[in-house]
Amino acid sequence: MEAQRHKKLGWLQLWDWIALFHRIVYILLFLALGFSIPVKNRMATWVIGFIVINWAVEMRFWAKLKRIIRTTHRQRILLFTVLYLVYLTGLLYSHNMDYARFDITVKLSLLVFPLLFATIDGRVFSFLRINYIFLTYIAGCIAASVACLTLAWLGYLESGDTGQFFYMRLSVFHHSGYLAMFLNFAIVIIVFLSMNHRYHLNHWHRILIVLLVIFFNLMVVLLSSKMGILSLLVIYLLMSAIFFFSKPTRRKAIFPLAMMATVILLMLFLPQTRARVEGTTNVVEHIDSLKPDTQESTGERILVWRSAWNIIQHHPLFGVGTGDVKDALLEEYASQGITYAYSRNLDAHNQYIQTYLSVGLTGFVLLIAMLVWPAILALTRKDFIYFFFVLLFAMNLLTESMFENQAGSVFYAFFNALLFWYLPDKKKRGPSEFQKSPSIGFK
Repeated sequence: MEAQRHKKLGWLQLWDWIALFHRIVYILLFLALGFSIPVKNRMATWVIGFIVINWAVEMRFWAKLKRIIRTTHRQRILLFTVLYLVYLTGLLYSHNMDYARFDITVKLSLLVFPLLFATIDGRVFSFLRINYIFLTYIAGCIAASVACLTLAWLGYLESGDTGQFFYMRLSVFHHSGYLAMFLNFAIVIIVFLSMNHRYHLNHWHRILIVLLVIFFNLMVVLLSSKMGILSLLVIYLLMSAIFFFSKPTRRKAIFPLAMMATVILLMLFLPQTRARVEGTTNVVEHIDSLKPDTQESTGERILVWRSAWNIIQHHPLFGVGTGDVKDALLEEYASQGITYAYSRNLDAHNQYIQTYLSVGLTGFVLLIAMLVWPAILALTRKDFIYFFFVLLFAMNLLTESMFENQAGSVFYAFFNALLFWYLPDKKKRGPSEFQKSPSIGFK
């Protein structure tokens, strides 16, 4: 009898060690993913693959299901999968199944990360604080920026062309708009974490933080993404308002205003970036006389939006289907004579329009809800990092179809699930189940 009891205890201890191993793997992989998102799509894909493998090998599916049943917060995380399920229903009335399979694969992160965070052992986050992931993400942004500048410098030494330091020629890992968005979110993290730890920062820490923010400002301006620059200016303006109306940080409101002035001065100083902004102004002033073969990015987007709207008017309820959206756009480009967009197989360059076009009114409303609901929760609970994350992503959806690219899907799905998990709750939670988000609100 005693031998059987010891044997049973031995198996339980072995199971505990296996569970601990899986928790450690989760921690290491989440940290690696934070670093890899701004660096390289393929690297992030491999990390996600290992996370999924760890989740599957861990098994204990009944325990994972019980976690969802017993915890309201986990059930709410799963709500973010609904849009992906709508895209799956869009397969039912799609004809181009090859593109449909590609499309749902690109968007798979919208299903994977809510499911992971809804079922994962809460003890993982008793050890893994969100700030650790933030730090690896910032390190990834620094690494990506330094790599881009290094390659641009080598290209300049070979060609003597200063254009190597601007726009798409500078951004070697991602589209310039995506990298600018990643850097903007890093700036949000740096500013709010430093404000919360302001009493623990010495003089050199503060200098390092200011220099890092200025460096990221410079990178965003060099990348010349117009939405990237605009969203950064909006972020700084709102930051200054938040700091001013919060008594502990009122005097700190000058910092985002100073950074905002830095961005504007850099725009005026760098002719390539200034030329892109002036080009946008010129397009807006002559919006009624756009030529179908225009290659200016803003004019190109306006023509694409018009074409997409024409299609939506014929499919207002259900859209054209997940797999047929690309074909419908190309057909409309051809009929309208929009040769440049047709030759480049452009998507709608606006995720709101792209989603409406694909899966209709239901998908459009769900996309809006996925942004508005967490933004309201974050703002009311003073989780400003989460609020600015949603705001930043929502703004970038206006000019990019972010979910049509793996970089955008992974960035949103991972950080949205992560930030929602750590979202401060009015009810007290046990430390083994949830770890309240540290250093996000003001102390």
